[in-house]
Amino acid sequence: MKLGEIAEIRSGRTFKNGVPESDAPTHSVIQLRDFDKDEDQRPIKWDQLNKTDLSNSKVDSSLKVDDILIVAKGPIKKAIYLSSVPKNIVANQHFFIISAKANSTLSQQFLAYYLNSSDTQRWMLDNSSGSYQSTLSKKTLSELPIPNVSDSEQKLIVEAADSVRTEIQLHQLLIKGRQQEMDAVFVNLWKNLS
Repeated sequence: MKLGEIAEIRSGRTFKNGVPESDAPTHSVIQLRDFDKDEDQRPIKWDQLNKTDLSNSKVDSSLKVDDILIVAKGPIKKAIYLSSVPKNIVANQHFFIISAKANSTLSQQFLAYYLNSSDTQRWMLDNSSGSYQSTLSKKTLSELPIPNVSDSEQKLIVEAADSVRTEIQLHQLLIKGRQQEMDAVFVNLWKNLS
């Protein structure tokens, strides 16, 4: 099974000369600079997005709950599952938006974890084009092989992945706290030198 058979893949909205500012904005725009690929808790800084007027647009390209947003450029094609999304948010051309087709039994949460798995990331990197910057095309992404996994297996995998992600985040917080403790020791040593 291929991704294009079970999901609709849309390109983000193209802004040829950057996102034009507006006195009467209707939408906010996610750009690469707004997306932190290393942050799992809050990868998008919703309150920092550029705002623009898309009231003359004939196509509603706003992101919806249950969409997956995936980076199309760079060595890491990070995907995030949108369990919640503010109103009137669009992504620019450096992203793809993946939505489940009506007949799909694949969980979007499972799909997001699958897209971020090391083997899938390697497949996307190996199948991307560009010598200066790795870029994944919509056509290539639609050819991504998808495993046939039952609903119950998907739920178990998502639960396990959520648990592992929570555990990793806790360890990262502990590491950060310990680093701050060590920094405080050296700050005090520097104070004594003055």
